[in-house]
Amino acid sequence: MIGSFLPLPTTTTSGRCLPPRATATTTLPFPTAPLRIRRRRIRVSVSSSSESKEEGAASTNGSLPGLPPVGEEEEEDESCPVECVTEFKTDEEFSRFLERSRATGALVVVDFFRPSCGSCKYIEQGFMKLCKGSGDHGSPVIFLKHNVIDEYDEQSEVADRLRIKVVPLFHFYKAGVLVESFATRDKDRITAAIAKYTQPEEPEE
Repeated sequence: MIGSFLPLPTTTTSGRCLPPRATATTTLPFPTAPLRIRRRRIRVSVSSSSESKEEGAASTNGSLPGLPPVGEEEEEDESCPVECVTEFKTDEEFSRFLERSRATGALVVVDFFRPSCGSCKYIEQGFMKLCKGSGDHGSPVIFLKHNVIDEYDEQSEVADRLRIKVVPLFHFYKAGVLVESFATRDKDRITAAIAKYTQPEEPEE
């Protein structure tokens, strides 16, 4: 499981998706491209130096330090269909999902990503599988994703309003209210947060 992340900077100097730290074996960095960001720039989350030391022995193909290379992760029995993770682009669309959360008590989980981010692509595979079975024993879960870069290669209005500074970033909304958020590439951490907010309430004695 990936540990804590470095504190998020208030300003950034690069809009590139940073490649993972080099390990003992040769790695291939993800291709990067400069982005023209309107107000602020978004960085990909980077693990701490202690994580790199503990997990540096594992080889990668340019995906993530200490995690299986993309495409070589152990396959699960079945993956969830793409349709179970809904992509939204505007604040208006997002507001409709939050209204549904208020009305139904559903947990809303949002994956904020950038297409050029290698870490985002890695966790996306696991995120799509999490919708399978989620909410079976508690409240329903709505899985969403949002591209923080719009069609003009600028920061989206949603990302700007929410002050998204790092990706991949996950937000958890309950009854329309943000209850938790963190940057991670660890599917188990997301699973634990979902379980935390979907546990059925115990009846009072």
